[in-house]
Amino acid sequence: MPITLPKAAINLNGEILAPEQAAVNIFDRGFLYGDSLYEVARTYGNTFLHLEAHLDRLEQSARLCHMTLGQSTAEYRTQIYRTLEALRQDYKKEGKPTPEVYCRIIVTRGIGKIGFGLNCLLSPTQYVIIAQPFDPFTFEQVQTGMKLQVSHRLRNDRRALDPAMKSGNYLNNLLAYLESSSDGFDDALLCDSQGFVTEGTTFNIFYVKNNIIVTPPLDVGILDGITRRSVLEVAHHNGFETRECRFPKARLYEADEIFMTSSLREVFPVTQVDHIKPGQGFPGKVTVQLRQLFQKQIREWTHS
Repeated sequence: MPITLPKAAINLNGEILAPEQAAVNIFDRGFLYGDSLYEVARTYGNTFLHLEAHLDRLEQSARLCHMTLGQSTAEYRTQIYRTLEALRQDYKKEGKPTPEVYCRIIVTRGIGKIGFGLNCLLSPTQYVIIAQPFDPFTFEQVQTGMKLQVSHRLRNDRRALDPAMKSGNYLNNLLAYLESSSDGFDDALLCDSQGFVTEGTTFNIFYVKNNIIVTPPLDVGILDGITRRSVLEVAHHNGFETRECRFPKARLYEADEIFMTSSLREVFPVTQVDHIKPGQGFPGKVTVQLRQLFQKQIREWTHS
């Protein structure tokens, strides 16, 4: 039975392809072992927000997993915008308005013989850039917020697989998501082996208590989220008190408000964690303020 693939423009090692034309070699180590890195960015108008920061983090991830990227970040930037333009040209040909775009860049260690050793490699690193239309979240979706379950599944220990490395080896998060979804939740939060909250499957987590904004520190074993970093800066510049400290899930049950941050969701309310609904299940005042302030900052960043 034929599969209808999502609308997208694909850049495979510099060649722009339609989704049905693009293929990854079965001996690619990203396919065989999850031996790959990735980053995600989205557009605001004609501009990818914080793209340089995403590419810098890609370089950091490569260092952490002993991978040679094979292309300069400047070249990746060029190829990302080529892929964006290819998707927009598709919409133009169809006479449709150009949408906002979600972009994923994936870099694998390369193609080679079965085996872990670098002597098995038969090619340099391979990359794929996927540009897809992205619909920003509606007011109704933001008001509804997210229902999260604290997963029984532990976050990978940084000594085993450092979360600071944004890798394609994502089974830990994927299983947590699937298990929470099967229980009727929108997504999952993970704790470490000591019971401290770390992060969500694809997002950082914050809570608010007595107007103080709290988020786990990087050394608990989380990704240095670019939106997380930006929101902390915005909060600080607007007079909010912020703290980065370890806390158990019980702190979330006692919180006045909870929100998540990510490149796609920006600042997004969490209206339920397990059986508890902070703020009676509605977005909190600080969350709403921060979302508005962050979006204002975005407009300034993208028009500067």
